[in-house]
Amino acid sequence: MNEFVRSLDAGSSIGSRPVASDIAGPNQPVRVRDSNEWNFDAELHALQEAYEESGSPVAVNFRNLVPLGSGVDRATHLFHSYPAKLLLNIPLFFINCTMYSSPNDVVFDPFSGSGTVLVEALLAGRRALGADANPLARLIATAKTTHIDADMISTALGAIVSNIDLHHQVPFTTTIKKDIWFSEDVVLSLGALLYSIRKNTAGSILAFMEACFSACIKRLSVSDPRLSVPVRLKGEALSKHVLNSPAAIDLFAQVVVTNCARLAKMPVGCASVIHTDARQEQPDGVVQADLIITSPPYAGAQKYIRASSLSIGWLGLAPSDRLRELEKLNIGREHFYKSDYSVDAPSPLPGAREILAKIKSVNPLRSHIANTYLREMDDAANAIVSRLRQHGHLILVVGDNMICGRTFPTSQFVKEIFTSKGLSTALELVDDIRSRGLMTKRNKTAGTIEREHVIVFQKR
Repeated sequence: MNEFVRSLDAGSSIGSRPVASDIAGPNQPVRVRDSNEWNFDAELHALQEAYEESGSPVAVNFRNLVPLGSGVDRATHLFHSYPAKLLLNIPLFFINCTMYSSPNDVVFDPFSGSGTVLVEALLAGRRALGADANPLARLIATAKTTHIDADMISTALGAIVSNIDLHHQVPFTTTIKKDIWFSEDVVLSLGALLYSIRKNTAGSILAFMEACFSACIKRLSVSDPRLSVPVRLKGEALSKHVLNSPAAIDLFAQVVVTNCARLAKMPVGCASVIHTDARQEQPDGVVQADLIITSPPYAGAQKYIRASSLSIGWLGLAPSDRLRELEKLNIGREHFYKSDYSVDAPSPLPGAREILAKIKSVNPLRSHIANTYLREMDDAANAIVSRLRQHGHLILVVGDNMICGRTFPTSQFVKEIFTSKGLSTALELVDDIRSRGLMTKRNKTAGTIEREHVIVFQKR
């Protein structure tokens, strides 16, 4: 354990200053290749011409347009795992098109998750604004986008490790049963570690350390690491996991070292502002966004709160220690009582009512999930459009999912919603999904998403 602290004090790569090729200054885009800036104006012009000529969505491969491999360790993107992360190539592409964005512009992601768009905005010398209903997502995104001097992290880590006392514990909250997921020794270690983190740090360093703590949680649990939601390992896989599980304090120190090195690649002085809900209306006097890039949630397609539940339990992030209270805040949620959908409100989209009726004949709950999603997305669209400046652009990344064996054209419905708010479509692209960790086939009422629509709107 102490070797990690010594590596910080010794000024290894974790404490080294980033070089010019690693970060963006306030008025220049980030350089990631020897002598070439990220600039995609020519590629965008070609896509725009193809769209205007055909009038139909243009097929594109963002992995080829922006040649960064899947899972690349770029800046703070790999700080913490999170389900259904947006492919970083997409925001990187659009933020670095001069038609859409310039240095010091405000880039907003109303469904910011763990902060992929925010990181790319800051790397390109833009200002970053986000919103997410999941408090764990907000914590991770804040940690990834707030610059902290490496020496301060080194000092804080030393204080945390030196003052761990198993007699002082932060208990796991009652969101789920901890004994299913953690051994008694791990519970003691994590409780003492979190107590020391909270006693010895504050402000942005506390957020950084809690996010690093959270990054260790699933690794120290007996949850299957291949799945986003907690599913307990069994048999030989469980035995192997327990045998190879690292000590909690050592793992935490290692994560801090690694993430501090990542944070050093973010622009000095960078920070973001992250709100709690995409449905919040534009407050008076708040600067509007020049560019909005976001991937909205899907109807019943991803259990964000369930996937975050182990960390939420340790950090005490659920209101009244109940996950259901957090789930109620999330658009696209799955859990409803039968009384919730005994009488359903009409859909805001007349074109959706027929398919909702067909789904309802098979599964009333799934119909209610989809209908609630459309109504809440309609509310969110009002607030999102209010935050976009005149002539600014909104880029939506959304796919079509299956509900009860039927294609639910989410992209079409979301496009209709935003068009109804006065936006015009400037460009539409489609890209095959190869790896977003987004969908797993679970049962006959839900299915995978295989293509994403990237729709560019302009506020005229």
